[in-house]
Amino acid sequence: MSEDAIFAFQVEGAPVRGRLARLSPAVVDAILQRHAYPRPVALLLGEAIALVALFGGLAKAAHRITLQAEGDGPCTLLVAEWRQDGSLRAYARIPPEAAAAIADQGRMTPQALLGQGALAVTLDLGPDTDQLQGFAPLEGETLSACAEIYFERSEQTPTRVRLACVEDIGAGGSAWRAGGALIQRVAGDDARGFTEDDWERAQYLFATLEDAELVDPLLKAEELVYRLFHEDGVRMAAGEPLADRCTCDAKRLTAVLSRFTAEELSDFVEPDGLIHARCQFCARTYQMTPAEIVG
Repeated sequence: MSEDAIFAFQVEGAPVRGRLARLSPAVVDAILQRHAYPRPVALLLGEAIALVALFGGLAKAAHRITLQAEGDGPCTLLVAEWRQDGSLRAYARIPPEAAAAIADQGRMTPQALLGQGALAVTLDLGPDTDQLQGFAPLEGETLSACAEIYFERSEQTPTRVRLACVEDIGAGGSAWRAGGALIQRVAGDDARGFTEDDWERAQYLFATLEDAELVDPLLKAEELVYRLFHEDGVRMAAGEPLADRCTCDAKRLTAVLSRFTAEELSDFVEPDGLIHARCQFCARTYQMTPAEIVG
């Protein structure tokens, strides 16, 4: 398994741990192609999918982790979600007129695309527990930089992040791929000790990582990690699978709609006598009668 998975690794003899996420078109392209996103939005949302996968690899106790950025820019909302079983889903909201205005542009900074706002990270630890939430301003030139600000301010953990999303164009058409990696300085122990030089060296090596390496389907995950840290030695765990999988279903939707009165539901009925509801994430459309909702 070298794609559609999250891999944990540890630099030998140093208090440095890391995560690597590799996402093929089966995940990223499937999510992005469901909506007619302009290129700048697709690039940022693809990176957000890789980033939330990295967060999921770190927070083993979390049942669900959500990244959300909301602002007053052309793209008013961006959401990416990871679940404990490796499910990923994502969505961006952009009005048609705003989409047309940026359709011919390339990569945009998070603030240019989302406007004034913040990156919110929400950890759902399961039933009967309070959600944990942290924030970081959209001040970085890249989503990677915004993520590093989050770790510095909310987690107080020195962290370096790299994210990549590319459109692979070939004779058969185009498809989106994404990848991400992070390293963190953790507390030393008797076995690893601690020197500032360890962290400085790890950052220097990590900075040589290129976008093309993060998304290259011919470069195996273990080969990429070894390429970065072979001089120091590195151990990598088996990959944990990731998948494009939405959590919407008819039962959950019916439960939400059942909160409305029969009179309120009548306002939702289309000319064909059915209520049509569309999942924002996966674009699946559900159809049901008011009688099916009220029981």
